Amino acid sequence: MNYIFILSSVTYALKGKKLLEENGIKASLVKSGNIKELRGCGYGLKVEYRERTKAEAILLESGIRIIGFSGESQ
Repeated sequence: MNYIFILSSVTYALKGKKLLEENGIKASLVKSGNIKELRGCGYGLKVEYRERTKAEAILLESGIRIIGFSGESQ
C-alpha cells in the first residue's frame, strides 16, 4: 500500500521529494485530478505506507505544508 501526501504547491512537492530521498525514503511526484478536487495544486508525494510517519516528520520539520493525505492500494 502507498500513502500520498497532498501538498500546497509543486515547489513544495519537488523540495519534499528531494528531502525524502536524501533521507533514504523513495518518493514519487504524482499529479492527480482527485488531489486537485480536494484542494491545492494537484500535486502530491507518494511513499510506501510503512514510511509514512518518518516521511511526514521530515516534511513538517522542513517547513513543507501538508494539506491532506490519501491512501492508495497497489
